[in-house]
Amino acid sequence: MFATIRKYQGKPGTINDVAQQVQHEFVPLLTAQPGFVSYTAIHTGNDAVMSVSVFQDKAAAEAANKVAADWVKQHIGANVGSPDVSYGEVVATDSREL
Repeated sequence: MFATIRKYQGKPGTINDVAQQVQHEFVPLLTAQPGFVSYTAIHTGNDAVMSVSVFQDKAAAEAANKVAADWVKQHIGANVGSPDVSYGEVVATDSREL
């Protein structure tokens, strides 16, 4: 598996609207990408958000990263700017159903 972590700094007062847009528009787009495993967005305070997306392999993650970058630029880029991006192979994992 391969994961991408993005950190965004939002403009003050925009994160709730951005989160709604991400949930209703971006999440369905991302989950439809080949190799999708999981996606989580976290409000870390001070108008900042971090997201973690996981795909089955590096090629799937790279393709989805392009889709994500294009969507962010078109839909929420004015409110969050460019993210700080880190990515790499998942070396340990576990999860439970919610």
